[in-house]
Amino acid sequence: MAEPTYSVTLHHLAPGATAAGLAYPDEQLANVTPDQLRLLLRALEDTASSLTIYEPSTPELRIKTEREVFVVRTRYRQLCFVGRETVLRGELHTIPFILGTIAGISPDQLVAVEQVRTYERPPSAAPIPTGTENAAPKPWLKIAVLLGLILVCFGTGVWMLVKPPRTFAPKAAALAATDSSALLTRLAGEYRTGTAEGDRRLLLAADGTLRLAKYGAAQAVAEEVSRTVRGATQNGQTALMTSDPYMILVREPDTLVLFGQIYKRVAP
Repeated sequence: MAEPTYSVTLHHLAPGATAAGLAYPDEQLANVTPDQLRLLLRALEDTASSLTIYEPSTPELRIKTEREVFVVRTRYRQLCFVGRETVLRGELHTIPFILGTIAGISPDQLVAVEQVRTYERPPSAAPIPTGTENAAPKPWLKIAVLLGLILVCFGTGVWMLVKPPRTFAPKAAALAATDSSALLTRLAGEYRTGTAEGDRRLLLAADGTLRLAKYGAAQAVAEEVSRTVRGATQNGQTALMTSDPYMILVREPDTLVLFGQIYKRVAP
């Protein structure tokens, strides 16, 4: 009797089913013998073992016989004989089972053979006892670990509740009201970083009102914000503390520094 042959289509598979990927076009193979099909299934099994859950392709073998078309895919890094999951009831989709089903062997016979192969194991020499195989973890050790975790969690929660709030405000000391008023009176006036477009202007009043502006074209004021300030010291240097709060450093003569930009007095 002549050996049966099959028509096999490789989908998302390299020639010989040695790799999987979206770049591989479908390949049609005619007159594939059972031995050649076995090699393709083994290659697909090796390819499936290296796939991850992020693999975008869906590699599969479509095997056409005179009776029907069988599909073998990959699932969980193993072969999946599509449509036979109920018959196998969780058993592995092995190559002998797949080839037997394609060849027309009774499913009951195939399942019986596969169950024997799955659950039978060859006898082996008894392992040499070392005294640690059946050693169960000591109960007190589990309790100690759990108590340690509880204490760590409790301590972390208490620390987060009582720790001082984090602030980005600069560390500075405010001057007394009279000293602050005298400093503002002395510094009151107009300051600029320049007069070109994009430069800044600062207007400081003796009552502590501060107006910051940005120049547009032709020295037009494009942006302006208002703040209040008071006298302060930072690291022993005279400064003005804004309501944000930010620090304006005072440099002599008639020079203010804000955000690293130098403002020069242009009018008292």
